[in-house]
Amino acid sequence: MRTHVLLLMLLAPAVAPAWGADTAALLSRGQTLVTVGDWAHGVPACRDCHAADLGGTPPSIPALTGLAAPALTAVLHGLQQQAPTDAPSSVMHAVSQNLSEGDIAAVSAYIAALKPGEVPAELRPGYDTGYHAVAQSTDGFTPPPLNAIPAGPEGDVIWQGLQVMSHTRAAAGAYVGDALDCVDCHLDQGRGADSSPMWAAYVTYPKYRAKNHRVDSLIQRLQDCFRYSMNGKPPAADSAEMNALIAYFKWLATGLPVGLTPKAAGYPKLAPPPAPVDRARGAAVYAADCAMCHGDDGAGRSARGELVFPPLWGSRSYNWGAGMERLSNAAAFIHANMPYGAGGMLSVQQAWDVAAFVDGHPRPQDPRYTGRLEETRQLYHASDSYYGQTVDGQLLGGPGSD
Repeated sequence: MRTHVLLLMLLAPAVAPAWGADTAALLSRGQTLVTVGDWAHGVPACRDCHAADLGGTPPSIPALTGLAAPALTAVLHGLQQQAPTDAPSSVMHAVSQNLSEGDIAAVSAYIAALKPGEVPAELRPGYDTGYHAVAQSTDGFTPPPLNAIPAGPEGDVIWQGLQVMSHTRAAAGAYVGDALDCVDCHLDQGRGADSSPMWAAYVTYPKYRAKNHRVDSLIQRLQDCFRYSMNGKPPAADSAEMNALIAYFKWLATGLPVGLTPKAAGYPKLAPPPAPVDRARGAAVYAADCAMCHGDDGAGRSARGELVFPPLWGSRSYNWGAGMERLSNAAAFIHANMPYGAGGMLSVQQAWDVAAFVDGHPRPQDPRYTGRLEETRQLYHASDSYYGQTVDGQLLGGPGSD
């Protein structure tokens, strides 16, 4: 990918971006694209892949810093025009198609203006006093924009909830036992319609959950997320972190009817695989389309000591009680959202196969473990799971298998 980008820089015409009259607005838009993205138009944040300092994530994702605006503009134009040939360029080709000329100018100008060593900061936008909430349909809901977060104490708590959602290890580290953040499974700061959005969760709880054989409140559901997906401990119902998350979710749901299940609740249902799942085929898909971000060993990718992409198995990933260890959940999420920024690129069969490959690996024990593997399997993993089965010679969920 680095060679691919450098060639584009050399071959593409170095046309200066159209700066426009309002340089401050241009740079602000660029900063938003770099730190938050524009998921409504299919554009993830640059830093999500190129690392927080934009210094690149080895071995496949290059640095963006140190390049002049015309060079960055030429790279993005080249990615738009050139047919994808490998996994990194396929993803960036897909993302670049969703960038307008104004976006290309903005992101190029902002990155070029960064000082050496400067880490782009996510800024809380000022409150837009012209925003007016309106009632919306459950089938086509759009949560409010970030600049609609109100000023004052309530807005401060909503912003804190967004930080817990987006940077969970940093903002709620006492409750996290793995190397994941909430947004690893709930994209676009919990807004993404194909990744179990939090605005939908807010209006559908309390509800009965077969997993617990009871009606759970939203707080209890979130506590389970920390217990299983984060492999940690649940925050108290009255903790600052829990209060902030609930406030953020309530704000996201502004204008959404209560009592009706939104069309986008949970993960999208995926059709059964056309053929039986095959972990060997899944391994090939993983090597071609997933390993560049999550590593050949599934341990994620780091850059300069900071984790950029999350681990998918092993001791630092979600445990056997998490919903993502269910093949159906993992396949649906993968098909809709992966590779990151290019969801829908994989076929239904490929999504099921790679889900089987990922979930057929060791991970931390289910907190509900009874002390007997087969008993735990029968109680909680009798179907749609590799827990308690021997895969590649290893008994998953058994002693020493995380």
